[in-house]
Amino acid sequence: MTETELRMTDHELLALLSMTPTESAGVTLGLLRLDQHSGNELLQNAGLTTLMVRGLAEPQAEKIVPVEKAAVVGSVLSQAQEWLEIALTTPTGNHVLFAVGSNVGAVLLSISPYGTHDIQPIESGPAMLALGLHLSNEYLTGAAEGLPATAVLRRLRIDSEPVVAQLTALESGDWVLRSGSETEFTETALPVGEAMAKFQDALS
Repeated sequence: MTETELRMTDHELLALLSMTPTESAGVTLGLLRLDQHSGNELLQNAGLTTLMVRGLAEPQAEKIVPVEKAAVVGSVLSQAQEWLEIALTTPTGNHVLFAVGSNVGAVLLSISPYGTHDIQPIESGPAMLALGLHLSNEYLTGAAEGLPATAVLRRLRIDSEPVVAQLTALESGDWVLRSGSETEFTETALPVGEAMAKFQDALS
């Protein structure tokens, strides 16, 4: 897959992940909030149809398999070992992205509320967290959509407990870090100069 983005719909992603029903594919479905539709044959068939029309899937023997860029995305999502959910919010804006990494590569999914999502290749491993931190820093310091602005990073890895950290830039100029598990966390006010380093520490 080149640096050109691939755009896919909810039902195409559902169909793609149903072709390789691995444990990693199930985790990815859950993160994308598509697991509630995993048994919906109508949606899956619609996804298969549009993938074939777009040249992203084709019949092979008695099966339909992904090809071209969809095959790359399908391999990453079905063999994923690490996921990073990135949520960037202000009182007027809301952006959700997912970085998914595997031994065969990594992708970034920009989630749209309208069910059409942009997918592009990224570096896997530590670079995924670095990307999440960079996007968070740009969003909080730029404050293009106003303040308070919040970045939430949720990191999931195979055989590890999920880790969540939330960093908020307030109108007063203060930054507040919440870190810990999904059920227990601590809250700390930090000077701007220390906030991103502490944010990274909480997720490492």
